[in-house]
Amino acid sequence: MGKTIYLHGFWLLIAIGTFLVGRTVQVSSREGESARAARRDGGSGGVAGAGGPESRRAGERPEGEREMGALGGRALSAESMKIAIASVLADNDPVSRQRRFAELLASLTPENARAAVDAVREAPRSNWSWWQELNLLTYAWGRIDGESAAAYAMEQEGRNKEWTMASVLAGWANDDPVGAKEWVAGLENEDERSRAMRGLVQGLAQKDIEAATQFVYSLDPDTPRMNEYIDSIARQQLSLGMEQAAAWSSTLPDGPVKGSALQAVAREFVRSDPARAAEWVSAFGEAEYGERAIAEVSEEWAEQDHAAALDWVTTLPAGENRSRALGETISEWARENPVEAGEYVSALPAGGERDVAIGAYARRLVDREPVAALEWAQSIEQDGLRNETIARTARDWMRRDVVAASEWLEGAELPEQVAAQILQPGEDRGRWERR
Repeated sequence: MGKTIYLHGFWLLIAIGTFLVGRTVQVSSREGESARAARRDGGSGGVAGAGGPESRRAGERPEGEREMGALGGRALSAESMKIAIASVLADNDPVSRQRRFAELLASLTPENARAAVDAVREAPRSNWSWWQELNLLTYAWGRIDGESAAAYAMEQEGRNKEWTMASVLAGWANDDPVGAKEWVAGLENEDERSRAMRGLVQGLAQKDIEAATQFVYSLDPDTPRMNEYIDSIARQQLSLGMEQAAAWSSTLPDGPVKGSALQAVAREFVRSDPARAAEWVSAFGEAEYGERAIAEVSEEWAEQDHAAALDWVTTLPAGENRSRALGETISEWARENPVEAGEYVSALPAGGERDVAIGAYARRLVDREPVAALEWAQSIEQDGLRNETIARTARDWMRRDVVAASEWLEGAELPEQVAAQILQPGEDRGRWERR
């Protein structure tokens, strides 16, 4: 869950960046027209806070600066851009800082972009907006000089390389989708190509969602991170409206990629209108690819109203999708009222659905009553699910109270492989791990 939130936060910054860069182009174009009109009338104009006086005689500019930058503002020299960036980063007023930073985005050119990015990277990370500003700069650089920006991203290492590459490719693909796709396709390292593809798809989706969708489906189905690619398109669709996003995801070709899109839409749909989200996702009740979207709705709805969620889950066709949805609902119910949830699980008829519900219940109950949780886990009829639930529940307990859990394990009569799994946390990452 932490990684997911981090990824979503990053793409939120890119979305904000798209808006700000686009807005800067519009505003700066208007300011440029005003400046040219002022010069024709004998006046003058300039970019506030971007270095140099705002008033100067027509035609008189510092050496190294051009009248209009690639995004519509005054084009600063690399050295002037560094000075201007330092001034903006020293501004402790967030409103003023954002306004002045937007002005600098309008002055970004292929010649000063690297200086601007380096200036931000070298500055102390003392402000929450530091990452946002860096991502906006690399995104804007990708829009005006994708190849140079991508080369810069390739020079970075570790996480910096991954995030810089993503924002650069998003900007590049938004402005020049053909060039960006050709560059990514030319990467020989599969891992680098996979990371670059994330930004490429995001940029394509910002420009043309249908084209981005077709591009993802044109890839080899075994391409790594396909789910992430379609998820980024889904988020772009969601920005246009819930109904559009739901319709778009519903009409995708059946399969795992569609399942990822459905889950991304369901995640947001259920937060705004759980009943309608449930009605929509019920259409995929018997489809294997619909499992995660249905589970998403059941979990989120159960957090708000477990009784309503439970009523809906029981209307789904019997099968794995309903079993998992029931498990998610029981888990959230047990968080609020473990006694009532336990009574409900006890009354379920024997079978696979009851076993799944017990597994979910035991994983939640271990926080309060670990011994009782393990007793529940041992009552599961299916051997594989029983052993998995025992191991994972016991590991949860072991992480919080190793002494008590070890004493229990010593006296428990467990299969040898189950005991081994309990003592090797981290090796089993099954589908029922609590998010």
